[in-house]
Amino acid sequence: MKAKLEHYILGLLTINPLTGYDVKKYLDTEGRFARKRTALSQIYTTLKRMAENGLVTFEEELREGKADLKIYSITQAGRDELLNLLYSPVQQTFRYNESSIFFRVRYAFLVERAVIVQQLKTELSFRQEQIAQFRHRDRTIESQLLAGDQLAYVQAISNELHQCGAEGMDLYVAQLEKLLAFFEEEAESLIA
Repeated sequence: MKAKLEHYILGLLTINPLTGYDVKKYLDTEGRFARKRTALSQIYTTLKRMAENGLVTFEEELREGKADLKIYSITQAGRDELLNLLYSPVQQTFRYNESSIFFRVRYAFLVERAVIVQQLKTELSFRQEQIAQFRHRDRTIESQLLAGDQLAYVQAISNELHQCGAEGMDLYVAQLEKLLAFFEEEAESLIA
């Protein structure tokens, strides 16, 4: 299951009640690299739908001379929806930056440690298999239209881009290994 905007909002609401503006502020700062930019109108539309579906509730704070504030809180149904995602198997995506694993790590405090450990192991194994399959493949570019220096230039560009992708994947794998070590070794001492 893939993390949707609803899941990001539910996750945030497990920590604190928030306004739609607070959600937007988080997504534009700390959550900036977690998902694509989200318009405030989309956040409010999503919160309205979530309230209609019983995933969140809100209290209105009346403000004189200003628009009233709606402060949203997660309901048990919302918590169940979030837990359903967190406990579901990680959906394997071809591009590592489309994986939901970092979202799951962010809210790992809501699940048993063994769950996130297994999810990290699964994601790590999948990425290592991708590296084994694609890293050293023949990337020779053949062309009927290009020759000589121009073809060599195109090949050099392709090699540079491959190297960028390989380094990005290697960094991602290293981060997964670091997170796995944290949850296997260090997290236990932090849990009360």
